[in-house]
Amino acid sequence: MRFADLQQGAGALVWVCWLVTAVALCAYRVGLRATTGTGGAPLPGLPALGAMVAPARRVLRRPAVWGTGVASTLFTAQATVVDSVADHSSLAAADRPVLGWLVAHRAPDWTVVMETASRYGGTLGTLVLALVAVALLVWRRHWWEAATVTVASAGVAVLVPAFKAFYARPRPPVATQLVPQFDPSLPSGHALGSIVIVGVVAIVAVRLVRSVVVRVAALGTAAVTIVLIGVSRLYLGVHWFTDVLAGWFLGGAWLAVCLAALHALTAGRAPVRRDGTPALL
Repeated sequence: MRFADLQQGAGALVWVCWLVTAVALCAYRVGLRATTGTGGAPLPGLPALGAMVAPARRVLRRPAVWGTGVASTLFTAQATVVDSVADHSSLAAADRPVLGWLVAHRAPDWTVVMETASRYGGTLGTLVLALVAVALLVWRRHWWEAATVTVASAGVAVLVPAFKAFYARPRPPVATQLVPQFDPSLPSGHALGSIVIVGVVAIVAVRLVRSVVVRVAALGTAAVTIVLIGVSRLYLGVHWFTDVLAGWFLGGAWLAVCLAALHALTAGRAPVRRDGTPALL
């Protein structure tokens, strides 16, 4: 696997940079609170630190900070999975046993379920979901949410072929595949695409819908759908376990980036109806 160690190091560096930034922001907030209203002098070095991080504080609101932290962590996790594949270490060693177990436990009814999940969880199905969501959001004048779904979906179209070509990992043996496929295997495009597009649509819905029942249903349905699509690719024998895991991690990182940006851009802004008045869906 080309440059696996380099990518893992880059992922760790990104995570450390986020950690340093987050600690600096927290230190500034704590220091500011400690000196505000006490009549005392600012703590040594606090003005310089405040000048350094004040612009970032206006953009990186708390959820955005944790969103970028999740993205950094997931990107590092994805790099670790790839490094495991390259080094044939313990995580990658699970690939063949998982594939063998699923192949040995195939059943006609389950095959129908998995083929259906894989068919509708692929490029066409997720594209239709994204287009419907964007159309509905534009109609309801939720411009930033519509833009977020669009950008997230466009990112999938770039990430999947780019990383597949970069890793160039062969598929599992054709003898195990119920639906023969021959393009590169890592990461799973179904796993990556589903966690990004199903995930962003569900979370945008949670942001805009008042009903707690609908919010829980949206998140629960999204989680089950994402897992089912990923497992279907293993069941059909077209991906290794680490392909799906890497797809979830990389897609989750991109999803976190998109949601962090959405929060930063919409902080303090209420959704609007078609007539321009504030409202949720």
